[in-house]
Amino acid sequence: MTVSILNEQDYYRIVYGGWLGKNIGGTLGYAAEGKKELLNLTYYPELPDGPLENDDLDLQLVWLHALEQYGPGLTARELGQEWLEHIFFPFDEYGYALTNLRRGLVPPVAGAFNNPFTNCMGSPIRSEIWAMAAPGFPGQAAYYAYQDAIVDHAGGEGVYGEMFFAAIESAIFYEQDRDRLIAIGLQYIPEDSRTALALRDLLRWHRDGHSWTEARSLILEHHGRDNFTDAPQNIAFTILGWLYGEDFEDAILKAVNCGYDTDCTAATLGAILGMLLGPEGLPERWVKPVGDRVVVSPPIKGFPAPTSLDELTRRTIRAGKQVLAYADAGIVVHPELATSWSANHIGSGASAGIRELWTQQATANRYLLPAGTRREVDLELSIDYGNEGPAIAPAQTKSLEIVLTNRSRVALTGKLMLSVPGGWSVQDAADVQLQPGESIEWTAQLTASSDIAPYQELAVCWTRSHDGSVWAGQKIPFTLVGAARWTIWGPHSGEAGLEAVMAGNRIGWEQLPDASADGVYRARTRLVNPQERQLRLIAATSNPVKLKLNGQTVIDCPHATEFMPAYHRAHPEQLVELTLAAGSHEIEIETLTAGQPPEVYVLPVSIRETTVPGPYYYYTDMTFGV
Repeated sequence: MTVSILNEQDYYRIVYGGWLGKNIGGTLGYAAEGKKELLNLTYYPELPDGPLENDDLDLQLVWLHALEQYGPGLTARELGQEWLEHIFFPFDEYGYALTNLRRGLVPPVAGAFNNPFTNCMGSPIRSEIWAMAAPGFPGQAAYYAYQDAIVDHAGGEGVYGEMFFAAIESAIFYEQDRDRLIAIGLQYIPEDSRTALALRDLLRWHRDGHSWTEARSLILEHHGRDNFTDAPQNIAFTILGWLYGEDFEDAILKAVNCGYDTDCTAATLGAILGMLLGPEGLPERWVKPVGDRVVVSPPIKGFPAPTSLDELTRRTIRAGKQVLAYADAGIVVHPELATSWSANHIGSGASAGIRELWTQQATANRYLLPAGTRREVDLELSIDYGNEGPAIAPAQTKSLEIVLTNRSRVALTGKLMLSVPGGWSVQDAADVQLQPGESIEWTAQLTASSDIAPYQELAVCWTRSHDGSVWAGQKIPFTLVGAARWTIWGPHSGEAGLEAVMAGNRIGWEQLPDASADGVYRARTRLVNPQERQLRLIAATSNPVKLKLNGQTVIDCPHATEFMPAYHRAHPEQLVELTLAAGSHEIEIETLTAGQPPEVYVLPVSIRETTVPGPYYYYTDMTFGV
């Protein structure tokens, strides 16, 4: 293998410039986040002494800690554990993923199940750490970005946005041409993804001579969404700033003045340009107000976060050296030799392994056995929960698609079984005889008891045998969430209604035969609260909606609104805060729709004023109709 050299001073300069640019852009865009109009910012908002806290950087500090804790072989599983320990944000996809992780789900299922925000910007803003830890190795950077993004965006465009940016930023170590870098990034995401389509249209509009404001309007016309955090439109705004910007300042201002998720667009573009220009190439008037400080949001806690960009850069480089060695990248970080890139590290494009990630099912979790192994594993096990996800209602029968593959070099014999809670029933075990490379597919059926917990741990048990005797066993634990039973009515349902199971918080009126009809839709269930508490109860929809609690109307929103099923920023007329007694409470929902099927999320979350860990977290011990 031909070895490439990355001079350590060059490595420091690029990484420090990227983190500095990230701080600059995030601080610039922070105050304007969520404004959808064309803006006219020319400089920072009024600043304290240093940069503003921002999740664009916060989360990457946790991922650096994860690299330091678990080493370069880390996966989404370890990142999910880090999230549970150190990240207490309730925002949009963050809140849903944290809820799932707290229940015991693991990525990618934890990032996909019951999550209406998988197409959003929470993961594209976290790309830099992976690029900087895999310098000149965009395939490895994109792989890490995938592992990261599926924690809270599995199955959505947020995954592709992070892979796109990570590949670009990693390639900056050997390539500085803007157009070639964008082309490299596009190689790492599917051509038919919304993100790729928006970017290719933007590149065409730029070539055709449209002004930046015209290009912005075209992005919104063809690729826009109401939610200001939707990823494809914001990723396009980031690249718009790069395409039309005449220099660093002009570029980040054009990106931020497109509006929408302004801290994200300006922060990512600031990082890209900071990596390209180095700290010495960034204007003093933008550098001086933020300085070298790292400011961390209070909900990010419990680990030794860097206090300065210098410390952050040095720790990033230390992790990067380990990644390059682990991946056998053929890239040597050298304190004296000049940077020199071999042709082997340039222009190879996305590997088959990266492309395979694009088709991974967000409904299935994959396990490598024995537990903790990363390479040369003996077995690979996948559990696919199906389209309804990892949910089961009382007395319901559910099928799990389990695949066991022999990755070892010898034949394996044994049994697969399910371990279930008391009162549940399960079919018999599956006998296993596998030659190297062979797989067995087992459809395992189980039936829940009539009284189930809000979430319940089960396990797949693999028992290996030799000479007809048990040799060793392994348990692979997994979680099923208690699904809700609702009675639902459509415009033509009559009095009886339909008894239906809802896997998550969304009421699925599409189960009705008249689900496409315009008119009034109703739903009823019991909300079980194990202890008296203050809570925020949300009925999030784009339609007029009423919610009755024990016969009393507590939410009455008479008009259509933007659909926003977020814990912390639901529409004010679609929520109520109250003290709820322990016990069972009747919930009734009524919504009026015209032109599209109704969609309502019913969410019990904490109020803002909590002691620990933070506001608006989901009450996982409360159940609907269970």
